[in-house]
Amino acid sequence: MYVLGLDLETTGLSHERDQIIELGAVVWDTRANKPVSMMNRLINIGPRQLEEEIIELTGIEQKHLREFGISELTAINEMLELAERCEYIVAHNGPQFDKIFIERALARYELEMDIPWIDTLHDVPYRDDVKTRKLTYLATEHKFLNPFSHRAIFDVLTMMEVVSKYDWNEVIELSKSPTVRVQAIVSYDERSKAKDAGFRWDAPNKVWIKDMKQVQLESSTFPFLYETSLL
Repeated sequence: MYVLGLDLETTGLSHERDQIIELGAVVWDTRANKPVSMMNRLINIGPRQLEEEIIELTGIEQKHLREFGISELTAINEMLELAERCEYIVAHNGPQFDKIFIERALARYELEMDIPWIDTLHDVPYRDDVKTRKLTYLATEHKFLNPFSHRAIFDVLTMMEVVSKYDWNEVIELSKSPTVRVQAIVSYDERSKAKDAGFRWDAPNKVWIKDMKQVQLESSTFPFLYETSLL
């Protein structure tokens, strides 16, 4: 089976205001667990100036986009050519970020990509000792390094190498299960129980939460009561 690993770099986090500046995509053979075909394109965003924070984070500079960038439509069409051969799109936190940017871009050009998405943030059956979900740290947990973090093609290859350590059939099954947010019902004195169970502190709402797949929740036990909501 072929899947398409995908990652974007953008001018910011807002789906309404920001733009794609780099698109990386990798056709991955899940049987051999190796890349088959790859693309990485900088996108020319015209006169809009990159913020210093984005330049520092990605290493992408204005002159790079001006000298090497192509149109967003050309990049999207190249991605679609690769996607035609793939059964799934794979992205890290894709539903909350990459997928929204891609769908908005597709809509601008009256294009479609009707392929299910796998989110490696939630759809991978990570080992119990792997607590982090940050991509760079996930690489370290799996005994390798990403030399160019926050560059699209390198983030895709890092993500796919991490996922290749797991059973693709299990990943696909998890992707079909709804993602739920579990809120621990604990007192201040019991907060260590939530932390030990992998919950994180949601400071604005002052609650301990954990996002997980419904099928995983059904087989989990916690030393406290909890509430759930669908994401």
